[in-house]
Amino acid sequence: MFCVLLLAAATASFQGERQIRRDRLRQPRRFRPRSALEELSDTDVRELFRLNRQAILALYTCIAHDLEPLTGRSQAIPGIVKLLAVLNFLATGNFQPSVARVIGISRSTFSRLLKPVLRAIVQHSPKFVCFPSTPEQWQEVKSGFYNLGGMPNCIGAIDCTHILLTPPHATEEQFRNRKHTHSLNVQVVCDSHQRIMSIHSGFPGSCHDSYILRQSALFDRFQLGLMPEGWLHDCYQKSIHICIGSFILFIFISGDAGYGSKPWLLIPVSNPRTPAEVKFNTAHIKTRGVIERTFGVLKSTFRCLSKSGGCLQYSPETVSQIIQACAVLNNVALDHGVNLETNEELPPEIPGYPAVSQDSSDEGKRVRSHLITSFFQSKTRKYRKWIIVSLSGFFMPSFPVFFCSTDGLQLLRLLNVLLDNLAKRNKYYFSNHTHLFLYNVQWYLGH
Repeated sequence: MFCVLLLAAATASFQGERQIRRDRLRQPRRFRPRSALEELSDTDVRELFRLNRQAILALYTCIAHDLEPLTGRSQAIPGIVKLLAVLNFLATGNFQPSVARVIGISRSTFSRLLKPVLRAIVQHSPKFVCFPSTPEQWQEVKSGFYNLGGMPNCIGAIDCTHILLTPPHATEEQFRNRKHTHSLNVQVVCDSHQRIMSIHSGFPGSCHDSYILRQSALFDRFQLGLMPEGWLHDCYQKSIHICIGSFILFIFISGDAGYGSKPWLLIPVSNPRTPAEVKFNTAHIKTRGVIERTFGVLKSTFRCLSKSGGCLQYSPETVSQIIQACAVLNNVALDHGVNLETNEELPPEIPGYPAVSQDSSDEGKRVRSHLITSFFQSKTRKYRKWIIVSLSGFFMPSFPVFFCSTDGLQLLRLLNVLLDNLAKRNKYYFSNHTHLFLYNVQWYLGH
């Protein structure tokens, strides 16, 4: 009898302890105050999401069907809150806990909603990232490039940029770029207003720019003649502009060529020898500079893409979707008048691998020569007097220098100033009369 009582008492005690533990585990759910777009000022909206209120609402209207919860029970997260959380992550590049605290959701919740929101934006990207569809729109693109740099019949500027990520262990070497970091190599085509018309973001950082172009649908469209008449311009050369008085001195330094010459893809002349080729290269520099500015704006606005925001800690597939979503947001911002600025402190772009001779075609070189002869040479003869001077001395190797002037006296003064500066910079003193060597001087006068 005593044993039975002890067993009953032990059972009752165990059940009581289990009930206490069960009661302790039960805690009321806590719902953080969630950010509502209506409660934020215009300045806060711009700072947190990099878009204005109108742009966010327009984007949400397109993707609301994919984001709205299926039920209103259990404090379901509204679709607009999901979108704001992802926009804040893309804009600031902060890690998930910071974004979750700002928006008012838990870290695990943000992890669950990131991919659905990215997928919804990418699914609607053809509405925002696309080529013009009418001849009138194509003509606007060509006019914009012509007003930008004086290059006729240009329909786009193309180049690649690298977005850093943490690579998968099994395929780590495929994502290693020329700077020995890991990245995705992203091909972008934009117009003169920095609007992205095409983006290809699925290739590892070890891939060559020209290889990505050959694998893209854009290459097939040009090869099959499905694109309008015109050219793409690639980022090929670096340039230094030195302004002295009323003159502009262009010193061309050959850089890595990422693409070869095609009938529809123009690259600069590597060693310009005539005034027409110089003018063509000058127009090319002004034209293709827009793609560099586009990369700067894209990485400054959406800091998750910049090295300053750290490497993206996601799979390559998710990183590719993040890049495409940022391209959509860039165009949405332009459509709604958002002023996108470039951060001058961004790290320099990772250079691509130089193109091989097989990437260029003879037809592409003939098209470029015909353009230079028919368009730039005629204008050179009509409006300019050029002098090409090759300089050589003890202080520096030979390099081509190109001047544009109509006053010979001012030109000689400019030469003296230039050479004096070069001599002082190299810690040598050269007299203008005894230690200065000028040779191979050729005058090209307008006819």
